[in-house]
Amino acid sequence: MESNLVRRVLVAMVGVPLLLSMFWFGGLFLLVGLLGIIAGGSIEFYNFQESKGLHPWKWFGTAASLIWCVWVYHFGIEHTLYPLTVLLSASLVLSLFSRNVETRFIDAVLTIAGTLYVGYLGSFALGVRNFVPTYGSDGKIIAVLILVAIWATDTVAYFSGRLLGKRHPFPHVSPNKTGAGFAGGLVGALGVSVAGVKLTGISLEQGLAMGFIVGIGAQAGDLVASMMKRDAGIKNSSSVFPGHGGFLDRFDSFLFAFPLVYLYLAAMHQ
Repeated sequence: MESNLVRRVLVAMVGVPLLLSMFWFGGLFLLVGLLGIIAGGSIEFYNFQESKGLHPWKWFGTAASLIWCVWVYHFGIEHTLYPLTVLLSASLVLSLFSRNVETRFIDAVLTIAGTLYVGYLGSFALGVRNFVPTYGSDGKIIAVLILVAIWATDTVAYFSGRLLGKRHPFPHVSPNKTGAGFAGGLVGALGVSVAGVKLTGISLEQGLAMGFIVGIGAQAGDLVASMMKRDAGIKNSSSVFPGHGGFLDRFDSFLFAFPLVYLYLAAMHQ
């Protein structure tokens, strides 16, 4: 138990500054780092499906996710109609040539789902980081605030659930998640967002809204990933991060929080 905690702390000591630096400096540094996360998460998603006897096109789907992120980096999140059309058309046409006749349609659908889940949702991190204007604040500050709020959500949810949790609202998806943990995670996200109001230049109301969005989105993303892992009959998506699990174990909250915050920012600037 202690050695596992030591591994978790050591990985966090390297990973946290690296992620914060990626979003702070942005540009190619952020793109390359994000592509690594997207590639790892995509492969894990397709491994889930393969463990159930299905045959999604792992490398096609992973490449599509990476191309999607490069497209967003160059053209912006609002111009994704083109890659979406190509992805849907190419996946369905290629299914005609699949050797797995019995599962070729579901394999094509799962390939598309993997690209949308990991590549599409993950690309919103670029959308938030490069969002202009962001309440008169630099997008990098908003992006860093979201990261810290996600971590606060996970941390406070864990400890409040351990100390106070009794009711388990999703026992068949994630039996360790409790109502008290959910409430604690939401409080953690709100606390970070409110504390960051002066740094970001947003109003208190906007800070509360963002905190609420991150708190809900981060925990929803965690539950969705838990559902997929339970469906595949595995505990962790992989063991790439000692003491932490895999890419989808670490970035499941990330995949939901950033898209929801982007939608909020876009709605406020219409």
